[in-house]
Amino acid sequence: METIIGLGSAGCNIADCFTIYPQYAIYKLDTGIYGKNCYFLPEYDTPEKYEAHIGDLTKVFNNIGGDILFVVGGSGNVSGGALRALEQLRHCSINVLYVEPDIGLLSGNRKLQERMTYYVLQEYARSGLFGRLFLVSNPQLEGILGDVPILGYNDRLNQLIVSTIHMINVYKNTESIVNNFSDFKEQTRISTIGISNLENERKMFFSLDGIREMRYYYAINRDKLETDGTLMRKITDNVKNEADIDVSYGIYATDYADDYVYCVANASVIQYRENEKKALQIDEKVV
Repeated sequence: METIIGLGSAGCNIADCFTIYPQYAIYKLDTGIYGKNCYFLPEYDTPEKYEAHIGDLTKVFNNIGGDILFVVGGSGNVSGGALRALEQLRHCSINVLYVEPDIGLLSGNRKLQERMTYYVLQEYARSGLFGRLFLVSNPQLEGILGDVPILGYNDRLNQLIVSTIHMINVYKNTESIVNNFSDFKEQTRISTIGISNLENERKMFFSLDGIREMRYYYAINRDKLETDGTLMRKITDNVKNEADIDVSYGIYATDYADDYVYCVANASVIQYRENEKKALQIDEKVV
C-alpha cells in the first residue's frame, strides 16, 4: 500500500481525492484539521515559522513505511515546513508531487515563497534527498480540461491529477502484454505526467524542458488487441526514440470500452521559468 501525505490545503485536498481508492493510506498535515491520520499545525504568519516549529512528527509517521507520495503546493506559508517533514521520512522511499499555482496571480511574500519552494525541491530531488519530483501546473491542467466552472474548479483539477497518478500506479503493478521498459536513469529525477491517445496527441501536466526519458502506458480494449492488425505498428510508430530521448512503452489489456494512454516524462535539468531563462541567457552573453 502506498502512503499519500498532504501538506497544506493544496496537498491535503489532493490527498483527500485518493480516498476513493483502497490502495492508499492517507495522512494530512495542516492548520485547522482533525481526525484520523491528521496532524494539526498551529497557524503561523510566515513560512520560516512553520519550518522552525513544525515539530516532531514521529507519532504521525510512526506506522509509515515503504513508498510515499508527499504532496505540496508552494504559495502557502505552511509549505515552509516541507523540508522538515521530508527529513523525518528518510526511512521511506519518497516521491514528491509539487502543484504549481498560477504564478501570475501571486504577489508579495506568497510569490517569493512559491519561487523558493519550487527551486529548493528541484535541488533536493537532484541531490537524491528523495526519489523523484513530479511537477504539475494548475494553468496547464485547466488548458487540458477546457472551460472549468468556478464552483468545483480545484476539485476538477485535483481529480485529473489523482486519477492519472492512480492509473499509472495500476499499470506499473500490472503485467503487460508487451513492453520494452528499463530502469530510469539515476540522474533524471525531475518529472511530470500526462495523458495521450493512439493518435499520439500528448497532453502533459507541466511543460518539462530537457526531457531525457518518456514512458507510455497503453491501456487498450481487449477486443481491439485481438482484432486490430494495425495497432502494434501504430503504437511503435508513436514511441520510436526521438533524438536524445529514451522512449519506452507497455501495452495492457483492459475491459474498458475506450482506450487510454498515460505517460511519464523525466528530465535532469532545473526547470527555470521563462523570465529567468531570459535572464540566464543575458548573463551568458555578458560572460
